Amino acid sequence: MSVNRFGLKRIGLATTVPRGRGMWIPQAGMGGGAEFGAQIQDADRTFAVTREPVAHRIVFTVAHDIYDNWFALELEDDQAGERSKQFDEQVQTELSRLKVKQELMRMSVFERAYGWAILVLGYEDEAESLAEPLTNPKSLREIKAYGSIQVKRVDEVKNKESTRYGLPEYYNIKQLGIVAYLKVHHSRVIHFANRLIENDYQGLSVLDPVWDDLVTLRNIRWGMGQTMYRYGSGFPDITFTGAEKSDIENFIASGAFSNLSARTYFVHNENQLLDFKGVAGRAIDPMNYYLPIMENISAGSGIPLAILRGVQAGALTGSEVNQQEYYGLISDEQSGYEQGITELINIILKFNGFTEPPKFKFNWKGGFELDEEKKARIDQIKAQTLRVQSEWMTRNEIRKLQDPNLPDLTPEQGGEEIIGKSTGQSEAFDYHIREIPKTRPPIRNP
Repeated sequence: MSVNRFGLKRIGLATTVPRGRGMWIPQAGMGGGAEFGAQIQDADRTFAVTREPVAHRIVFTVAHDIYDNWFALELEDDQAGERSKQFDEQVQTELSRLKVKQELMRMSVFERAYGWAILVLGYEDEAESLAEPLTNPKSLREIKAYGSIQVKRVDEVKNKESTRYGLPEYYNIKQLGIVAYLKVHHSRVIHFANRLIENDYQGLSVLDPVWDDLVTLRNIRWGMGQTMYRYGSGFPDITFTGAEKSDIENFIASGAFSNLSARTYFVHNENQLLDFKGVAGRAIDPMNYYLPIMENISAGSGIPLAILRGVQAGALTGSEVNQQEYYGLISDEQSGYEQGITELINIILKFNGFTEPPKFKFNWKGGFELDEEKKARIDQIKAQTLRVQSEWMTRNEIRKLQDPNLPDLTPEQGGEEIIGKSTGQSEAFDYHIREIPKTRPPIRNP
């Protein structure tokens, strides 16, 4: 702890911590920190997801919201819905046994954070190791999600004649506490990557488009904290009347003032003066800089600003619109994962008596719920629509619109009767109806 000739003494250290990463914040100085365009490594992405609130929300929260309400499966050729219900129950039982929801959430966290992820399928088959191609599988015992942070190396197919040329042939996975890599053949893997750009299997992390703004946001927050820590209690200015320089230095060396929370203070005689210029004793309003960065992150992530900031529903005007926009994003992400989930379900079906898996579709349960008033308003609009349609539709046709499974009414019950005609309500529309002649009269020249 040295004292310079101006009587300024540092109470705490403020040295730069060399990290070589775009996300790490320096402890002092003007350089480093906001490294725009810096290369992003997986270690940086991991740091952001675990230490940056906004990055955590973009990755973890969205990944969990995708699967929170889960889905039901519907057979494409089942109009009544009875077979779909039985089919869905059968598949959901197997999905629960394999803990698919939990592993899909982990997979989505990896895929969003690092650009791609895999599900390794644990079969009971005739191969001696996971490095061998899948051979005569008898059952599916378990599944496990991994991200590129665990898959340390991918061996690509080098044969240009192969349909998988350039795609992974083997995944080399680093397991916790085990020195040797776990080598897995691609036939035992379902690969997920929703944002492909330059590579056929390594996608883009959702953090990368907003990375520079995440770094800037972290710098701004660091600066806000340092402003409060350094200057929140004020800057100590101690004056000794008639003191010599040696007297001031002795006072500083005594440590009598070292317990103050301010990191720097100025001790001088009446002939020296320290004054801060520029901010005139006022801190710069951080929201003028904080808000545009958050808006950029909102634009880059597709998450509405209010939800990105964590504002609760109903807390601000337009929150319902924000929720609808957010769950539109969630719906897009769900659609992106459907191909891989379909592949997994078809594998499950083959082990459960389906020689040819049927065609089905996903019915994702929405996360956005209307309040009771809006539901009642929608029901009223539906009822008014049916009343208008009853002017030209029979009772049976109207009943089918309400519920396709309702049985038809007999003619004695008025099933084939048009409600509007029976009540006289359709007479007002009669003058709109006329028969169009099948042939037009010839056109004569004048």
